[in-house]
Amino acid sequence: MSCQDALDDRAGSQGSRLAAELLALEPELLDAYRQLLIEQKNPLGMNAEAWLTCREQGRHILAECVHTLRHGTSAPLNPLLTSKTRKLGGARISQGIPPVYSVRAGSLFFKLTLDFLGRVFEGSPGSEHYLMKILPTLQAAITRRLEEGSTGQELFLLDVVRDAAQQGRHGMAREIHDRIGSSASLALRQLELFELTQSSSSPTDVRLSSLKQAILETLYTTRDIVTELRTRSDATRSLQVALCAFVTAMAVEVPAVEVRVGDPEDRLPSALCDDLFLMLRECLRNSLAHASATRVTIDVQVDARHVRATVLDDGVGFSPTTQQGNGLSSLYERAQLLGGGVSITSTPGAGTAVELSVPVTEEDHADDGPRHPAGD
Repeated sequence: MSCQDALDDRAGSQGSRLAAELLALEPELLDAYRQLLIEQKNPLGMNAEAWLTCREQGRHILAECVHTLRHGTSAPLNPLLTSKTRKLGGARISQGIPPVYSVRAGSLFFKLTLDFLGRVFEGSPGSEHYLMKILPTLQAAITRRLEEGSTGQELFLLDVVRDAAQQGRHGMAREIHDRIGSSASLALRQLELFELTQSSSSPTDVRLSSLKQAILETLYTTRDIVTELRTRSDATRSLQVALCAFVTAMAVEVPAVEVRVGDPEDRLPSALCDDLFLMLRECLRNSLAHASATRVTIDVQVDARHVRATVLDDGVGFSPTTQQGNGLSSLYERAQLLGGGVSITSTPGAGTAVELSVPVTEEDHADDGPRHPAGD
């Protein structure tokens, strides 16, 4: 065995030992976590049902840290866990738990885990490089769950719109206004009060800013959905309303944004509506944040076999082959999971065109119920 192989084996053995010590402390860490949540009167610790899901999220975060210690790299993303985390965003609204409590719980878990990691690394000289690897993993795991939770709130609104078709549009409009609108308003006020209690000299937490923006988007979306429920409540309309509400929530005067969703025969399956919204919203975010465009156009066309969407902007453009951020990577992955594809045409100084194509299958219509011919 070479000297390098021996060093690699020793490093791997040390990482496995550190991982085992962290795992051994997991029950104590989670017990301490709940106790602190209860002391802070956080419903995520006081509500037994909410705590079960909160504890599960904590265990998954620790599992990612353990993977980094053992293998030296971040664990691959689990689509099932991501989907489950996203659904929790809607569940929190149903439980009457404002989003600010999730932010506080995430910050508390980060600090508490750091304390426990200090105990793990205290007796392991020469393990500093493991600490440098595990800290980004811990931060990314918590932040990702906060972001997915915010996304879940938006998708929860789309689900509410679809349920309205069965429960009565006018009655559901009142429910949305009284329950979701009021809860979102209360969450925004509590978040603002929480910000006021922080030191004025401390930098603004990016996660708090993102969460506040998500709540504002929820309020705008709720207002528009309540109005639209008095006319139509199909998946096509909810997609257009959600995209327009997102543009409104961004509060930008330039670029001008136009959204067109063409589906004259109401063929857009509800199952695709969520994913389309997330993909198109990501395209919009990129255009608004980076393109310096004067105009952005979203055009969605639905037929019996495909959904095709195009996002055009007249901005500064970029080189798709050399500039691939997390947003674009997520866009490609989501389209691939749906059996579709993404094409990006752009050159510096010449604007950008993003084309999405997703097939429509019979399975996509499974949750829509029977579809009656026109005139029935």
